[in-house]
Amino acid sequence: MKNNNLPVFPLGIVALPGSIQSLQIFEPRYIQMVKTCLSQNHGFVIVFNASNESQDNFNFSKKGSFVEIIDFNNLPNGLLGITVKSINKVIISNICQLEDGLHIADIRPQVDPEVDNQAVLAEYPEISSILSQLIKHPKIINLSIKVDFSSADSVAYHLAGLIPLSSSEKQKLLEAYDAAQRMRILSDYIEKISDN
Repeated sequence: MKNNNLPVFPLGIVALPGSIQSLQIFEPRYIQMVKTCLSQNHGFVIVFNASNESQDNFNFSKKGSFVEIIDFNNLPNGLLGITVKSINKVIISNICQLEDGLHIADIRPQVDPEVDNQAVLAEYPEISSILSQLIKHPKIINLSIKVDFSSADSVAYHLAGLIPLSSSEKQKLLEAYDAAQRMRILSDYIEKISDN
């Protein structure tokens, strides 16, 4: 992964590490971005843009996800469809905007402090249990989700991608200090969902 002058794509979604997203591309600047990424064999960064205001104001988050394009096709509606896989979370700096409106930035991978995965997973057994049940669901089993059940992060990110969380809630998980904090936040979300 190169770290400088990488394209940044502000969206109303959060691409959690390990997750796969399907996107419809229609703006010329992003169609060109996809072409460049494919021809130069590199990915781009998805950042959460919470507001519906102009993307020109740099109002988007400075923490996002580096993604790689794993598939693309022309959709029946005339738009470009791409499928991306989120590789890891990154910190964005030195943002600038090109003449065509595309943002580019320097990025660096954000590595969380290590945790005792076994202890964290043992503290929140319901999270692994819910995820192991969910991935067997007929509508999910075909997604070929590969969860590392020995990694608290893998369990947290994959479950967060499958349950009804808002993008703001997913961004909070992405920005959590470490896997232990991420599991605590996720456990609170699940409790709220269960109470409704």
